[in-house]
Amino acid sequence: MESQQEESAAAALDMVKVLEITSESHKGTKESSDDRSEVASGKQTTDWLTDLDEVEEILHYKFKSKKLLEEALTHASFSDQCFSYERLEYVGDSVLNLLFTKEQYLLYPDLPPGALTRLRSANVDTEKLARVAIKHKLHRYLRHKMPFLEEQIREFSQAILDYPLHSNGLVDTPKALADIVEAAIGAVFIDSNFSIDVVWKIFKDLLEPIISQETLKVHPVTELYEVCQKRNLKVKFVDLWKENMAFDVFIDDQFVGRGIYGLKKEIAHNRAAENALNNIRKILSEKDCSDVDEQNYRVEN
Repeated sequence: MESQQEESAAAALDMVKVLEITSESHKGTKESSDDRSEVASGKQTTDWLTDLDEVEEILHYKFKSKKLLEEALTHASFSDQCFSYERLEYVGDSVLNLLFTKEQYLLYPDLPPGALTRLRSANVDTEKLARVAIKHKLHRYLRHKMPFLEEQIREFSQAILDYPLHSNGLVDTPKALADIVEAAIGAVFIDSNFSIDVVWKIFKDLLEPIISQETLKVHPVTELYEVCQKRNLKVKFVDLWKENMAFDVFIDDQFVGRGIYGLKKEIAHNRAAENALNNIRKILSEKDCSDVDEQNYRVEN
């Protein structure tokens, strides 16, 4: 209980710090807005102003200071100057966590803190927010100079078709997609005079589908351990990632699955657990059927 209270107090303190920092930053927004525009784009173009208008239409929100929206859509790679969405992303991350904490606390009055934390995490993690960016085409307005990002976005957009709600760690997610969603949240929060109610009104629909207690899926690694623990089976992951970008899974010293992915070790690990789960379910199902047949045979004889 003391640990939970300390975590809550720490979260509240973080939010206070965000409010203090953003408040000080906001004081200088009007004074430095012209300079920041020069830094970001070198020269303001009609096309870019049109882009900002289109993003406002997506958000259904008209910015008092469009420079905040401009900043929210600018990656650090776009300019050598210190102008990017990173500070707004930091603010948006804190605001989004607070909003889901409030919403789920009211929506699930009997849910314990651990379950609430898992539910909130599922709704604010990188993949979930990246899906929001793709769904509403916000990625088209991101200014950057990252040579491989466009291809990564295409691969991500294709990969998530196999997982309508969430892949639970099986898909490689370009972090920049989630970043611009959080930065946009931070921009609206500051522009609306730090109103979390305004932010929630604007982003609640954009964040749909929101993962509920009913649709929340268990992470494949966690599920594999849970399935095996119930049957007193021993799980072992063998790390082969440096040799061939793979993980092998053994259950009671029997090979049951493999996951391969070269860009991120964690995804190879998750895919190995998913493959093992699919295989162990078949094995256990066949074993259960065999046990039932054997019991029926004994009863009949």
